[in-house]
Amino acid sequence: MRQFYQRWLMLLALFIASVGMLQTPAYAQQGIQVTGMVIDNTNLPLISVSITVKGKTGGVVTDVNGKFSITVPNEQAVLQFTYVGYVTETRTVGKTRQFNITMASDAKGLNEVVVVGYGTQKRKDITGSVSSVDPKRLENMPNTSYIQALEGSIPGLAVTLNTAGAEGNSNSVIIRGRRSISASNDPLIILDGIPYNGSSSDINPADIATMDILKDASAAAIYGSRGANGVILITTKKGVTGPPSISYDGSYGIQKLGKLPQLFTPDQFYDFKNARYPGIMTASEQAIHDSGNYPDYFKMGTRTGGRNNHSLSIRGGGNNSRFFVSANYLNVEGVTINDNFKRITTRANVDVDVTKWLTYGTSTSLNYDDRSGLNPTITGDGSIYSFNPLTTAYNADGSLTIYPWPEKTAWANPLSPTLANNSDHTYSLFTTNYAVVKLPVPGLQYRINTGVRYSSQNNYTYYGRNSKRGLEALGELNKSDNLGTDLTFENIIDYNHSFGKHTISFTGLYSYESNVSTNNTLNAQGFPNDVLTYYQANQALQVLPSSSYSKRALVSQMGRLNYSYNSKYLLTLTGRRDGASPFGDDRKYSFFPSAALAWNISSEDFMSKVKAISNLKLRLSYGSNGNQAVSPYSTFARLANAAYINGTTTAAGYIPNKLGDNTLHWETTDSFNAGLDIGLWNGRVTGTIDVYSAKTRDLLLARSISTVTGVNSIVQNIGKTANKGIDIGINSANIKGADFSWSSNATFSLNRNKIVDLYGNGKNDTLNNWFIGQPINNNFAYKYGGVWQTTDDLTKSPQPNTKAGFAKVVDVNGDGKITPSDRTLLPNVEPSFTYGLGNTFTYRDWSFYIFVNGVQGVTKDNGTLSDNVNTEVEKNTFVKNYWTPTNPTNDYFANANQVTGYLPNIYNVHIFQNASYLRVRDMLLSYSLPKALLSKVKISRLKIYAEARNLFTVTPWKGFDPELSDQAGGIPLQKEIIFGINVSL
Repeated sequence: MRQFYQRWLMLLALFIASVGMLQTPAYAQQGIQVTGMVIDNTNLPLISVSITVKGKTGGVVTDVNGKFSITVPNEQAVLQFTYVGYVTETRTVGKTRQFNITMASDAKGLNEVVVVGYGTQKRKDITGSVSSVDPKRLENMPNTSYIQALEGSIPGLAVTLNTAGAEGNSNSVIIRGRRSISASNDPLIILDGIPYNGSSSDINPADIATMDILKDASAAAIYGSRGANGVILITTKKGVTGPPSISYDGSYGIQKLGKLPQLFTPDQFYDFKNARYPGIMTASEQAIHDSGNYPDYFKMGTRTGGRNNHSLSIRGGGNNSRFFVSANYLNVEGVTINDNFKRITTRANVDVDVTKWLTYGTSTSLNYDDRSGLNPTITGDGSIYSFNPLTTAYNADGSLTIYPWPEKTAWANPLSPTLANNSDHTYSLFTTNYAVVKLPVPGLQYRINTGVRYSSQNNYTYYGRNSKRGLEALGELNKSDNLGTDLTFENIIDYNHSFGKHTISFTGLYSYESNVSTNNTLNAQGFPNDVLTYYQANQALQVLPSSSYSKRALVSQMGRLNYSYNSKYLLTLTGRRDGASPFGDDRKYSFFPSAALAWNISSEDFMSKVKAISNLKLRLSYGSNGNQAVSPYSTFARLANAAYINGTTTAAGYIPNKLGDNTLHWETTDSFNAGLDIGLWNGRVTGTIDVYSAKTRDLLLARSISTVTGVNSIVQNIGKTANKGIDIGINSANIKGADFSWSSNATFSLNRNKIVDLYGNGKNDTLNNWFIGQPINNNFAYKYGGVWQTTDDLTKSPQPNTKAGFAKVVDVNGDGKITPSDRTLLPNVEPSFTYGLGNTFTYRDWSFYIFVNGVQGVTKDNGTLSDNVNTEVEKNTFVKNYWTPTNPTNDYFANANQVTGYLPNIYNVHIFQNASYLRVRDMLLSYSLPKALLSKVKISRLKIYAEARNLFTVTPWKGFDPELSDQAGGIPLQKEIIFGINVSL
């Protein structure tokens, strides 16, 4: 290993030395030396900006930090700052020796600066597939999480809502479809240049300056093993040169649940239960029905939610230092009782030019999260939505009943979680620090990045005797203390050089990253009383402690070379070598190369006559990325506890439960991308089209083996998948008038994935619903064929003892009987395509923004259309169009007595339904007070706004929200109305 590093550094030194010999001085070292920095309007440094002296030849370009140094002949010299896609700036030197230039994008808008990993690039010089979040969704939207800004706004990026709630962080993000079968498909998150493993809800969206998404192999290859699932680069706001400015963003919102599937009323449920099972009604149920005093558990367990969000920031700086500091307070009360989330965030970003050759910076955030309180579940068994309405919620003294159904003591009061004493607090720190040293060789610099994330969570819960769980355990205590520490160290060499029409840049990296997680839990039961809640573990009759420790380490080396000829022909070569501790000694390291080419066709002379096309670029890339895919210690053989009786005492014993395999290694994705960037009519319309294909090999799957070893499976690198698709993004300035303007941005994505191989034998795995040639996720089940009618010839039914009103199961293989072989693949669980459309209308100081997105071609198992009651009808169910002799429908089978042998759905066939939807995600109306009026009171900006979020949804889906992946127990997505104000001094 040591020899490898020495050789790598030697080659790097030879490369820099050979290129440095090409350096030609722009001017003789005489005259006046002028230095400075060039940034764009988002305060990101501009790289390779050309700085020349008017009337002179030669010049210099800015480095990766946007800095420059040039020698001019005298104080009358005029500096010219030129950059493709930006308005040229000029400055007379005079007495100034330090210039801080902010360049504005020109009307064509071709080349905003984009973060690409370990630096930035002009969009025109990018060879990979990189998308940026629309600034409107960052600056103008009152988001509680950056995930909300991503929903539907990036082609190829899909956000799936697992369950809603106050914190709003139960989402999964997938870039360009699924690649891995059993491992994570989550993208890598880079926050201010450092991998971020914390919660998405811990990042204050008001602090974010830009979000860029690396999608293809070339763009993501710089992160090697971390980039197989794509990369999301988040850059927070930086300080600017100038007097301090103060900004305040405040908003208040109210939340309500949207439309829910209709349940039986208590009277309807009473009739339904009697029809299903005559005589099963218990005495307490009958008494409730006779009294007409029905509890509304759902109403008692839900509320109108509220959200308070306040952010205060200050930014400014002098010639040698710049700062951005902020504080944020967020308090969300969700739509269910006790679903609360509070967050306090502070941030300090500071950049200091210590000397002409040394720059230091830090970006540090501190977070406090309070998630205390347990809320009742809305859906699923024992939930407030479907709980038996013929029960009693409260005692005569106003306290919650412990057993709301006296004859059925297995059922707890669905509101009882609200009685638990729960304290859930998290304290976290995330800090990134860097130092940049300019080396004596022109264009060469060294940068060190460090990152630390520290997170401590204490989650304590006590169930007292006022709940079923606490009463039966004589008090129950659960304590969990979690500590996570992430460390990152990166050493980076950057070299930039231009000569003639040639520009080259090289980035070399050596990095180390470690992730350590520890957990200590304690479960205790049997307390003398409930007074001390979770502070009396020493008084428990039964105590069960446990602990865990996990560490993962990653060592990486990377080299990236960019070459440009006259900004027309572009080449990017990247190679990264990663070693991960979870893998065995035999295969810890792997190498991930990539290459990309781009041709700026619009820069060619023959395009000068095509006035309609202002930008046209062709991109091609091919490369490999990896996925670590396994948890630490996966290559080790393991033992499980198996205590045994030795005489009259219990002795510790162990048995094998996992085999080790030192050959485990990376899942690897080889992908190809072809892209076209286009701009029309001087940038009035811009767009990108990407076509991609990816093949993932060496998937880590559990292979079944003989149980003679003591275990029944072993994880090996044996599977393959394929993935392909199309991403389209279009931006347009439809109308640009003096008082009125209208702009649009649209996205479209199509993705197809399939399993190519599983275990090397060409066979399917029906147990896990994995089929060669089919998508990774699928619907594999019996096919519902409607209801058998009185007019059908039941003697020819493949279902024995069929009667009219039975659920009809399709005999797929036509063998005249229903067997597991009749299970079949039903329509897609993955969408045929996704789309998004945003429109912004401005009239003078008014602005209206509307954003819609949706998915098409999704089919899901609709649990609300299944007969979800048990034999004795112990919970409520949803209103359905049941079959009866007088209502011979095919929608739903009969409500029949399942005890006497009349089994209308003996095969438990499920009903699948189209879950496509179109959702009006955001509607924002804002008014900005005129600047002429604000200037009189020394206010630079004052905007008030009102937003409606998730207001309308068009869908054929009849269950809970179609976007919700957890239809069994999740909180459905809520509608929200938000009012806010933005003020800057």
